[in-house]
Amino acid sequence: MIKTRKVLKTEVKQLFKGRWRSAILMCIIVSLLSIFSTASNYSNRLNHSSSFDLTGLESATKSTASLSVLLMVLGFVFVFVLIGALIGGVVLNLIKIGTSYSMLDWVRNPEREVHPVSDSTSGFTRKYAWPIIGITIYRAVLIFLWSLLLVVPGIIKTYAYSQVFYVYKDMLAATPDGQPRPRFRDAMTRSRQLMVGHKWQLFVLQLSFLGWAILSALTAGIGQLWLTPYTYGVFANYYDNLQAVNSK
Repeated sequence: MIKTRKVLKTEVKQLFKGRWRSAILMCIIVSLLSIFSTASNYSNRLNHSSSFDLTGLESATKSTASLSVLLMVLGFVFVFVLIGALIGGVVLNLIKIGTSYSMLDWVRNPEREVHPVSDSTSGFTRKYAWPIIGITIYRAVLIFLWSLLLVVPGIIKTYAYSQVFYVYKDMLAATPDGQPRPRFRDAMTRSRQLMVGHKWQLFVLQLSFLGWAILSALTAGIGQLWLTPYTYGVFANYYDNLQAVNSK
């Protein structure tokens, strides 16, 4: 039986009872990154009205030689920024997925001992790193192709493939030693099957955290220290319940 939002959240609160410190430490990297992002956005809004002095740029572009040098410098800066953004995105994704894997293990084993460093960096291990990167790219390509049809199909497929990382973790755990690793396509197919009839339920579950997210933003992101492990726990519990119901 699919559990209600209230039950999913109550179970996670019970799981964290007396162990909120462990939950916060497990998700501390993700939480701090969220706080930094909130603070950066707030700072950008404050500086949005400030003007950019183009005097130096105008004088520099008076000669063709200066313009060529300027364009070359801007090109190098753009490339470095792009590379940095890609690397940062990969690292952030590995941290997020690795943390979600550790949270799923905790949901399934409430007595599990939490190791903040190894739990939050499990996505960087040889077992998970390349599969996480591969699935991320594969899923992004599929969602992009569906989005070319219209926006709605892209949104539907986003929810259809939302459980793929959890699914791959379970498929990998069920694969005997020496056997080929699960195919990304099989994990995507399994996620799609799990989400049949449950996309709206997941959307509403995500929406139920909106108020907490707004409250966290009003505290300059400090609330993320509690909100991040709470959401990670609830979504891990949601998948575990979904998997259990569909395995019967």
